[in-house]
Amino acid sequence: MEKYLTKNDVGRKFSVPAGWLRILPEFREGHEVVVRALDGKGFYWAFYCAIRERGRYKKPVFQSREWFKFVNQKGLKVGDKIVLCEEEDLFRGTKYRIRAQKCIGEGLWVDV
Repeated sequence: MEKYLTKNDVGRKFSVPAGWLRILPEFREGHEVVVRALDGKGFYWAFYCAIRERGRYKKPVFQSREWFKFVNQKGLKVGDKIVLCEEEDLFRGTKYRIRAQKCIGEGLWVDV
């Protein structure tokens, strides 16, 4: 699953596409879960994903605390791309991989 970054994503918090909720951990108690993801460089990140407790639309977001560290370390800007993948591991359970990508030419993306 992928998303192109917006001004809000790089300046405030990452607006998670609603379709991503089907691969993220369940919100069992409360309105926040931790999404632990391995990036393309081998670093683990713990993103705090929150949803609205009321209302028809959940409006999921990665809270700013860990997200800003990720944005700054990767040097992300508007138009860059985030790719999130779910990987099933029968021994350890579901794992996530997150890739930050920058465009280096027409249709050519590279992990940062």
